[in-house]
Amino acid sequence: MIVLAATVCFSGCAAATQKMNASNNLQGTWSCVSATVDGRALPAETIALFRLTLTEDRYKTVKGDEVLFDSTYTFNSSTNPKQINMVGTEGELTGKEAQGIYVLEGEVLRVCYRMPGLGRPHVFESAIGSNSYYIIWKRQRP
Repeated sequence: MIVLAATVCFSGCAAATQKMNASNNLQGTWSCVSATVDGRALPAETIALFRLTLTEDRYKTVKGDEVLFDSTYTFNSSTNPKQINMVGTEGELTGKEAQGIYVLEGEVLRVCYRMPGLGRPHVFESAIGSNSYYIIWKRQRP
């Protein structure tokens, strides 16, 4: 019985630690490297204005001074690819969940998602007609 309790506690603690480590790895400010929306690459001058800020529980994308998407987020780092769910906190997207996938490779974060109600993409691409947003971010260093 003690072994079972210890195993359950260890498993729960390990999962919490894994989530905390994954969250800490994502936190920070990111500059956009490239962005493709529904198969169309956005122009370099637009991309240069995009910033993503990730905190422990916030996912906020801005274009210059304009907030494009402000949400809370959760993720599942045990899937392949890893999954991210973003729930809007303002405007028409309040309470609505966008589903996506992500991968962190060193200082580069790749995120592919669809707006609420369109389901989760399964690959890191944004083909015409896919309604997918495929964004590549590079971590900003102070």
